[in-house]
Amino acid sequence: MTSRLHYPPAVALVCLLVLPLAGADPSGPCGEAWARLAQAYAHMAPMRAHFRHILIAKTLNQTEVEEGTVTIAPGGRMRWEYAQPAGKLAVADGKTSTLYLPEGREVFIQKLVDGPGETLLFRLLSGRVNLEQEMACDGVAIRGGEAVLSLRLLGFGADVREVEVTTAVSTGLVLQVKYHDALGNEVSLSLEGAKPLSEVPDTLFTFKPPEGARVFRGD
Repeated sequence: MTSRLHYPPAVALVCLLVLPLAGADPSGPCGEAWARLAQAYAHMAPMRAHFRHILIAKTLNQTEVEEGTVTIAPGGRMRWEYAQPAGKLAVADGKTSTLYLPEGREVFIQKLVDGPGETLLFRLLSGRVNLEQEMACDGVAIRGGEAVLSLRLLGFGADVREVEVTTAVSTGLVLQVKYHDALGNEVSLSLEGAKPLSEVPDTLFTFKPPEGARVFRGD
């Protein structure tokens, strides 16, 4: 997330769902790895995985680690259940995002922006990005069974830079996303044990603030 109103990589690129990569050039600098990434996310499917989000603020000499379970479904629906910090919860129903911080009993609700106004990472997760227009792949390094793609943003005023996406060579599925934000912080989001889901109830992506919680609403 770029703020507490967004998602870990706070969010994140994680699962690059439904990215419009069909026109990726297999003869380009990223070759087959780029094409496999395109094929892996050609169709949206609900999934659940363990996530680990690390923020390294070098100027402050601080490292923040958060982890838990994420469920992602078509239509920009997500549910981030945190084990660390315990009780933290972030959900999105495709139109609105809600973040609950149990320590202060605070609830942040914000309307999701459709288009470049939303953070790139959230749009990648929900499939709301035209990758060929917004990003270019400059190269790939194969390390054992993993492919590390170096991506470059094509637009101006981008809030992320030096993006690296690690995928499984055999399947094209995303294993990790790493980047630097506008403040120079290093952010990474890893997914492990991803499993497809046959059915996901809509109620999973809603949240009712507990009685007595302070609710803050953004634009």
